[in-house]
Amino acid sequence: MAVPFLAACGVQVSPETAPPGNRGFSGVIVSDEPRATLAGRDMMLAGGNAADAAAAVGLSLSVTLPSRAGLGGGGVCTVYDPKARKTEVLDFNQNTPRAFAALLARYGARGWSNAVASAETLARFGFPVSKTLAADLAAHGSVLMGDQAALTAFMDRRRQFVGAGVEVRLPLMAETLQTLRTQSAGSIGTAAPAWRAAVQADHAGVALDGAGEPENASVAADAATIFAVGDKNGMAVACVMSMGAPFGTGRTGPGTGYLLAEARPLTMLPVIGFDAPRTTVVFIGAAHGPAAKALVEKTVSAWVVDNVAYDDVRAAVQGLSPNGENGAMTAAVCRDGLSILGLGCRTLADPKGSGLGLTFGPDTPR
Repeated sequence: MAVPFLAACGVQVSPETAPPGNRGFSGVIVSDEPRATLAGRDMMLAGGNAADAAAAVGLSLSVTLPSRAGLGGGGVCTVYDPKARKTEVLDFNQNTPRAFAALLARYGARGWSNAVASAETLARFGFPVSKTLAADLAAHGSVLMGDQAALTAFMDRRRQFVGAGVEVRLPLMAETLQTLRTQSAGSIGTAAPAWRAAVQADHAGVALDGAGEPENASVAADAATIFAVGDKNGMAVACVMSMGAPFGTGRTGPGTGYLLAEARPLTMLPVIGFDAPRTTVVFIGAAHGPAAKALVEKTVSAWVVDNVAYDDVRAAVQGLSPNGENGAMTAAVCRDGLSILGLGCRTLADPKGSGLGLTFGPDTPR
């Protein structure tokens, strides 16, 4: 088994880190930001299901990757409920808290306050800036110049944007999250999320449920982020979140500490795939950008159908969007089925980023 490599600038984990069967299987999580992935893992190990973990990941991304996700941002999630054998899509626009509160109300096991606590802890006590956030600050940080609160959070004493590995705290956002945790998701924003039936399709014999064909809209690759979650009981959640533009409008809501999103049409494709009899989940993934459909189909074909080697799958995905201009893809694949000990589960984070994917059990070393 390969050994995970941990660095101050982020976490890189080998695709071969699935736990042995005798350690059990709790779930699989992959996201574009390591601390968000860990928040989801901890939620699941504390008794949460995939919906609880997805809410913890999404809210944590609003803290640790504000260039691409935010409390004022939008997105879309595809959710599979194994008990009802039903897949639904959750659309949300400029109100992430209400979206994840709706997810938990319908599918969660641990409740709203537990999901918010992970993000609040990161904001209040700090987190190391990931490679992805550092790169976004270097490329697009100038959009924050008109907002002193935003600049204060992400600049050092030399008035330069912080680099990877630097510890950042967001006390004002922590207070907003505390309000959300102790009151309700409706304490900020007014936009209500909407549930709808998933669109069913087929690719190379894999049944795919998702948000449907992306509209002819485009969002910059560095303005969106993706994550996928699955648990031992077969529940799966795939989400794309976006700020519309890198760091949204570049301005925080008065007294809130979180950035406001840019209102732009988004191209998002979260998908959950099943074996031919539709008895178990074999694929959880999402893509965004002009090549979203091609990215999903390439990953499903290469990894699920043809069992192509991991490094070749990464190369194929990156080949469809070499510089990120055509979008990005993140996925978890469980070729033997999500709920069968997780022995066949592997994760693929965006090859151009510094995300973290984990397949883990209750006794997996942390």
